[in-house]
Amino acid sequence: MVKKIKKNSLYSYNDRNIKPTLSDISGPIEEPLLDVNGETASVVKRFFAYLIDLAIYLPIAFVFQYTTANLRAQGGAENERNALYMTISIVIFAVLLYGYLPHKWQGQTIGKKLLKIRLVPTDNKKIEFSRYLIREFLIKVTVGWAAVPVSALFWLYETYILKRKDSIMLYDRLLNMRVVAATEQLKIEKTKEDKEK
Repeated sequence: MVKKIKKNSLYSYNDRNIKPTLSDISGPIEEPLLDVNGETASVVKRFFAYLIDLAIYLPIAFVFQYTTANLRAQGGAENERNALYMTISIVIFAVLLYGYLPHKWQGQTIGKKLLKIRLVPTDNKKIEFSRYLIREFLIKVTVGWAAVPVSALFWLYETYILKRKDSIMLYDRLLNMRVVAATEQLKIEKTKEDKEK
């Protein structure tokens, strides 16, 4: 027989008192989704956020690439191993910068955070780590020379020919994302009255 003891939130199981723990809660606790209906970020802010992110990644990537090329040109097993470590390091840096940070910062890279814009889902589902990595690194950095101009033409077509007010880039439409102005999360502070109750 199970009965609840009212005085101290313990449960009694056959005369044994057991305090409930967090593991007793079934199912995952869902985080609240960001404002998916927020104001669309301006093209200028998006462009400068993209440039800031590139300005952070590309110089470091070029230094690592230059060092890797020099190590391989010198030859030798140790230099080959060091060149491989340099290549792995720049891949890890890209994953952290373009995947981990947006995932932890609720859709903001360093450039987006500085310009107060963020990525939000258009399908009301949480954006996975892999989708951030695909959008921010694979599309915008690796094949950015082709993907960004094509997406810009798609955006111009939607904006000026189809006359859509909230037109988004092609890669955002394919990945079910959009860029909005970041709103500050309101912190609910308890007043003295709430604490007394």
